[in-house]
Amino acid sequence: MNPTGQHHVLGMILMATAVTLNATKDGLAKIMAGEFSPLLILWAQFAVTLIVFLPLIVPRHGWRALLLRPLGSQILRGLFLTCGVGLFYWSVRFVSLAEATAMVLVGPLVVTALSPLILGERVGARRWTAVVISFIGVLIILRPDFTGDRFGHLVALGAGISLGLFYIYNRLLAHASPPLATVANAVIVGTVVLAPSVPFVWTSPPAEDAMIIAAFLCISTLGQFCMIISFRFAPASIVAPVIYFQIVGATAFGLIVFDAFPDTSTWIGIAIVVGAGIYIGI
Repeated sequence: MNPTGQHHVLGMILMATAVTLNATKDGLAKIMAGEFSPLLILWAQFAVTLIVFLPLIVPRHGWRALLLRPLGSQILRGLFLTCGVGLFYWSVRFVSLAEATAMVLVGPLVVTALSPLILGERVGARRWTAVVISFIGVLIILRPDFTGDRFGHLVALGAGISLGLFYIYNRLLAHASPPLATVANAVIVGTVVLAPSVPFVWTSPPAEDAMIIAAFLCISTLGQFCMIISFRFAPASIVAPVIYFQIVGATAFGLIVFDAFPDTSTWIGIAIVVGAGIYIGI
């Protein structure tokens, strides 16, 4: 395999790791959604990410690495992330995690459609085909009947579109700053935007939820880092469709936490998703 191909595979592995962590984080968010506002959950996620990464960034790169350059694109990237994740956390209050995930997975389709226009990347027919086949695999796994709240489905769809635009701007700004600063730049925007709402949505966490909250914050920080770094090794049109691997993590979460073992149809869907993801990277 040539160096370019090796970089593409590494990018896909990093994205697969990120979405597996995100599936676990989303399951924990669903558990917490009954007690905490989505705005508070997201603000805490962003704030902890900053607390973790600032001591790693400043000694090595200085405070200048945290400047949002180019300003407009960095703000847009942070807003797309904030809207995407915030809308998803909101949507799971109205519909099941599976239904919300199915709607959010339109993100890679947004990337494939817009990366030629925004990034100037060439997207061939085979990648279009693989993305569509992956989405079919997701539907086989989830088999969502969409019987929940229609408003919740629309909120989740908005989350998918926002995250697709976030993925595009990740690639656009992949070399604008060091990797750790790239993570911090996105969450700085979200932390600042959400901060004014915190006093109005604050709920003191009960002691019995401490382990769940700690796990959620740690997993979300690591997953965010892996996702952003993945775009440094491969084009957005190759890396972003690997988000379909999130269903593998969701399946594992369901098995471990809820003792829900996948049936035959689910395994068929997983095989389609994995096969299509590998095909994109060949």
